[in-house]
Parts: sequence; C-alpha cells; structure tokens
Amino acid sequence: MPVIASLPSPADAEKRKAYFEKIRKQYAYQYSYNETFATVIKVPEAESAGCAYQFAMLKNLSGLIPSLPRILWTQIKQWLQRPITGYQDYLFFGLKSFPDTRFVENFQSDEYFGLQRVIGINHVTLHRATQENPLPDNLDLVRVKDRFSEVVSGVSFDEALKTGRFYYVDYKMLQGLVDHPGEYAGRKQYVTAPILLLYRQDTGVLQPVAIQLNQQKAAADNPVFMPMDGLAWVAAKLYAQVADVNYQEFISHATRIHYLMESFIIATHWELYKTHPIFVLLKPHLRYTLSVNAHDLFLKNKKGVPGDFGAQLAGDYDAMVALMSEAFKTYDFQAAALPVDLKARHLDDNPELFYPYAEEGRKIWEMTQKFVRDYVNLYYVDDAAVSADTEVQAWARKMSAHEDGMRIKNFPSSFSTREALAQAVGQIIFTASAHHSSVHYPQYLFSGFTPAMPFAAYAPSPTSLGCNLLTEKYLLDALPLRQPSMTQALIFYLTNFRMQLLGQDNLEPKAQPIIESYRQELKQLSEELNTAMPRRAYPYVYLNPETIPNTVMV
Repeated sequence: MPVIASLPSPADAEKRKAYFEKIRKQYAYQYSYNETFATVIKVPEAESAGCAYQFAMLKNLSGLIPSLPRILWTQIKQWLQRPITGYQDYLFFGLKSFPDTRFVENFQSDEYFGLQRVIGINHVTLHRATQENPLPDNLDLVRVKDRFSEVVSGVSFDEALKTGRFYYVDYKMLQGLVDHPGEYAGRKQYVTAPILLLYRQDTGVLQPVAIQLNQQKAAADNPVFMPMDGLAWVAAKLYAQVADVNYQEFISHATRIHYLMESFIIATHWELYKTHPIFVLLKPHLRYTLSVNAHDLFLKNKKGVPGDFGAQLAGDYDAMVALMSEAFKTYDFQAAALPVDLKARHLDDNPELFYPYAEEGRKIWEMTQKFVRDYVNLYYVDDAAVSADTEVQAWARKMSAHEDGMRIKNFPSSFSTREALAQAVGQIIFTASAHHSSVHYPQYLFSGFTPAMPFAAYAPSPTSLGCNLLTEKYLLDALPLRQPSMTQALIFYLTNFRMQLLGQDNLEPKAQPIIESYRQELKQLSEELNTAMPRRAYPYVYLNPETIPNTVMV
C-alpha cells in the first residue's frame, strides 16, 4: 500500500529522532578506495535482494540451458589444458546468445568500432571537436592530414574540421594503469591510454580515422595508426577496446554510477524520514543497489584476493584503487546533469550525429524533470517551505560535506527553491535508471565476446606501423586465457536482466495522477521508438522506457 508522505513537523520530532538513531546504525558507513567515498560497512537486512530478484536472476540464467553442452565441452578443454585455436573458442554460450550477432561476426570492422562510440558501453566519453573544444594537443595530426583523403573521400581534413565532423575520445585518465601494469595467472597485462579520432559520415555514423595508442605526442614508438595500416590498424583497435572497457568498468560504470548511487542511498537513509516526500519518491530508485555493490568485483577479500574485475582488468591493484578514487573526486554533480554534460562535450546541438543517448536520453531527462517538479510542487507550497524543511537541508549537507558526508562535488549544500530540489532529485532518478541502462545493458553484446573487448591484453601494443611481430596469431595470443574470458562473459550474461521498470511504481492517491502522467509519457515514447525501430539500420533498445529498470539493480 502506498505510503502517505509528510514533511517534518514539531509534532513528530521525537519519533523521527528515534528513527534516525536506529537507521543510522544500520546504514553505518566507511570511506573506501583510498578513503575517498562512502560505502556501507554491512548491507542492512532491508536491502537484501529477496525472492523475486533471485527468481528473475534464475530465469535469466535458464537461457543458457541450450548452451550446456558447449559450456561442458569448454570446461573439459580447460581441464585438459587444450590451447585456444581461434576466435570461435570464445563463443562460450554460442552465437545465438547475443542479441545482435552482427557485432560478434564483424567485431574487427571499422563500421562496428565506430558504432560502439555512440551505442556501446562507454558512449559518455565521446566529444565533438569544435573551435571551442579543439582536438587534444597531444594528438599528432601530421600523418592524419597527409593521408586523410585515403580514408575519407570528397572532403579535406581542414574542411571536415571546420564543419565539425570530427569527434574524439581521450583515455588519458588510464595513464596510471599504463604505468603500473598488472599480472594475471603469471601473464603480464597491457593497456594503453589512447586518443581516437573519428569522422561523422553523411549517414550520421562515425568512421574511425586514426588511433594514437599513447599520450606522448610525435614519439618514435607512438605512431598514429590509420585504416590503411592493415594488421597494425586491427591491433590498434583491439588495444583501444581494452582501454574502453577499463575506462567503462572503473570510471563510467562502477564509480560514477554504482558507488555514486551508494552515496545517495546512505545520505537518503541518514537524513530523510521514511515518510518524507523525497524519501518516498526516491525509495524505488534505491532498491537492490547496496546488495549488488556488496558482491565486490574489485577490492580484495579477507584472504587478500581481488574480485574478478580487480584481477582481470588491466593495471595493478593499487593503480586500480587510485583510478577509482580519482574518478570519484573528479565527478561533478552539476556537470553530470545531462544537458550540461552534452553541452560540455559539444553534442547538445548535433542532430546530424547518430547518438541515441543525446536524443532519447534528453526526452527521458525532460520527462523525469517535469514529473519530479510536479511532485515537489505538490508537497511544498512555495520556495520558503523548501528552505524550512530541516530534513531536506540536512540531506543536502550530507551529500556535499567532505569531512563526514558523501563528498559529492558540487551537489548543492542547501536548497532554497523548489526548482533546485526537483532538479537534483530528478538527476538522481535519471542516473539510477536511464543513464545506468545505457551503460550497463550493452555489456553482454559488446563485451561478452572477449576478442571484441578483452579486459586486458597480454602482449605489448604495436610501436611501429610495420611491426614485424604482428600476425593473426600474435593478436590471438594477446587475448586473455579461456577461464577468465568465460568469467567475463558469464558475469555480463548473468547481469543482463531487468525488474521494476521506470515509472511503474505507485504513490499515494494525491500524487498518483502525477506518476500516471509520467507513465503515459514514457509509454508514448516507447511506442514511438518501437515504430521507428524497423527503419533503423542499427537497433538501439537501451533507452526505450519499456527496457529501463528504475534502479541500479545489477
């Protein structure tokens, strides 16, 4: 039955005080990852996943039943220590287990490499090059300008730059992993911190033009690879994919969604009473996340063994922890708001680019903001009522405080208007739902086939255009071994299910019309996207509201 929400009042002050004393013990926290951000010391019983969640997970897992003979044969080959003989050995669950087999069948193609920059697991790193947002200074453009006409016909490099058709991705944050390589099963791991240059074709799809695998400009051992470079170009794309999945898992996904949401959850339980209107609104979007985060894939356990991701992704343990710490410190709540983020990446007014996150994401953002504004206005008669709400002000302080708070940079330290409160709450809901969906759910498609996106490389990246070492066997041998690759695929398959979709929760009678309106808007968007889907050359479902969970549930 929906909770009847109420703002704090002197009449129930003692009851609320007693509640907070109890709940704060349950949500006691510590600072993790070089004492940077808050994580609960123990997951409260109320946060356990429950039977419905376990059933949904098992139902998803049952999809592997047809693959059992293949899985068993893979295990037998592992026990017999049979070597990997080709890329097909990495299809642990069969080709049909992937929602779009084209991305597996064409994993080395330029077309699908370019597509992943806009519909893949780490689309949030894409920037458009403009006069105000120039290409990185350390990207060596001498060869690119000289050979550009061999890659793109009908337009010069200068014309493409002037008309805003160049895009780039810069992985400079990974330099710490490059400098401190890890090791897995006795094999040294390799990762690079590349810069990618892409060109927007007339179709709106990005075409890769150049890859510089390291940050040093014009170094003899750091050439700029281009499509005419044959196997060296294939290798450059492989190492770029290694960088992309490391950036996504460590920064875009784990730190700036999962652990960020954990901070939101802790502060919300610490400072908002269970019937506070903002708590009631946020509660459905805070489910499951703590129990998911408790299955630590990164940090060492009591025996000193890192989690699967901590061991298998590139870089040594300390470098990983330092990177995730830096990722949280540099996260900016205000800058992460979708309209602000798109503008900063110069993608806010770029309809020519095929980039569903900008188009469909913006629609969901605006719908969510309107929904939350209407909800906030229902409970707060004016801005003065927001200023007078002691709990919501304490919540803001808890989010932003550095000494004993959640340390979220540029989260408002107080709220003086209904608009500001609604914007912040709406952004939390968007982060937990649509944003997470766009980053998490493409993972099995793009990362479940290890050759397409390995967690680490196990051979050095090419350092010259005509590297004599490069052969198809060299690239195959650079991939992870069978067992960690199967773990990679299995994790992404297991977490590819959904529950409790966005907008499907119920509120108390006076607020129910507001969420019903929100639900109808989301439904209409789903219908529009479903109608348009057959006309799209590249289906994209991750921002269709009928596929978006309302919380970080996996």
